[in-house]
Amino acid sequence: MSSQSSFSQQTDKTFWKYGHLIFTGFYLLPLIINFDQFTKSQMGLCLAFYIAFIILYVKAINCDNTKITTLFLALLAICFSATFFTSGTPTLYGFVAYVAGYSYNLKQRFYAALAIVVALFSSSYLSDMGKLQYFLAVALILCAALFSYGIAAKRERDHKKREQESANQLEQLAAIAERERIARDLHDILGHSLSSIALKAELANKLNQGERYEQANNEIAQVADLARQLLSDVRSAVSDLKELNLVSQVAQLKQRLLEQDFNITFNVELSVLPAKVEGIASLIIKESVTNLLRHSSTKNSAITIKQTSQQLLIEVIDNAPCGRLEAGNGLNGIKERAEQIQGSATFTCGEQFTLNVVLPISSEDLQ
Repeated sequence: MSSQSSFSQQTDKTFWKYGHLIFTGFYLLPLIINFDQFTKSQMGLCLAFYIAFIILYVKAINCDNTKITTLFLALLAICFSATFFTSGTPTLYGFVAYVAGYSYNLKQRFYAALAIVVALFSSSYLSDMGKLQYFLAVALILCAALFSYGIAAKRERDHKKREQESANQLEQLAAIAERERIARDLHDILGHSLSSIALKAELANKLNQGERYEQANNEIAQVADLARQLLSDVRSAVSDLKELNLVSQVAQLKQRLLEQDFNITFNVELSVLPAKVEGIASLIIKESVTNLLRHSSTKNSAITIKQTSQQLLIEVIDNAPCGRLEAGNGLNGIKERAEQIQGSATFTCGEQFTLNVVLPISSEDLQ
C-alpha cells in the first residue's frame, strides 16, 4: 500500500509540474483551423519548432541558473522564427515569460521582460503578424499573466525550500539533544557503578596478593552483585528510551513496587504534556522508585503527580525515619534532570523522606 501511495504522489507531482504544457497546444490551432493554407514543409517546420520549444522549456524549468540564459534565448529565438510561419506563437511567448519570472531575480527579470517585448514586436512587425489585431494583444496579455505566475511560483518554491531547510535543522537539533540525553543517562547509570567495580576489583587483587583470600572473595562477590545490578539498570534505561510515556511508566512502576510488597499510594492527575517535560518526568519518577526499592525500610510510600496550567508537580514520600541525608547519584540525577528545563527538585529528611519536584509547562510547549 505504501509503495502505491508513493507512486501516486510522485505521479501527482509530475502532473502539476508538466501538466500545464497542455496549453501550448493553442500554438497548433492555426495549423488545424487553416490546414489548407499551409504547405507540408511549412507544417513540418511549425511542428519542428513546437517540439524543440517543448524540449528546451522542460530543460529550462529544471536547470540551474548558470544555464538558464542560454535556454531562455533559445526559446525566444524559436518564438521569433516560428512567428514567420504561424500566428499561434503568442502562446509560446507566454511560456517564455513564465521561464523569465520563474528563473530570474528582480534585476534579471527586467532585462528578460525587455527582451521578450523587443522580440515580440520585432517578429510581429517583420512577419506582418501585426496586421492581425488580436496577435499583439493576446501575446502581451499572456506574457504579463504568465510572467507574474512565474514570479509567484518562484516565491512558493523558495518558501518551501526554506521550510524544508528549517525542518532539517530542527531534526538535527533534536537528534543532537537526544544523543546528549542518552549520553547523560548512560553516564549517570554507568559512571558510579563502574568506578565501584574497578575499585573493588583492585582491592580484591591486593587482598589476594596479601593472601587474605576470604576478604578477597567477599570483594569479588560484591563486584558480581554490582555487575548484575548495573546490567539491570542498563536494561531498564534501554526500556525507558524505547518508551517514555508517563502514564504507562507510572503503571509499570506501580506494579513493580506492588511485586516487592510495598504499601504504595499513587495519586495521578494528568492531561496532555509536552514531549520534553513528559520524558524528564518519566525518568525522574523511575529514579525515585529505584531509590524507594533500594532504601525504603518500611515499604510504606506515596507518590503524587499533579498537573496545573503552568507546572507539573511530583511528590514522593517514604514513610520511614530519615536521619542525615546524603545525596547520591540518584538524587543528584533527579535534580539535574529537573534543572534541564528550568525546574527544581528539593529533598527533606526527618520523620519521613520527601521529594518535591516542580517542572514548568509553558503554553508554547503545548501548542
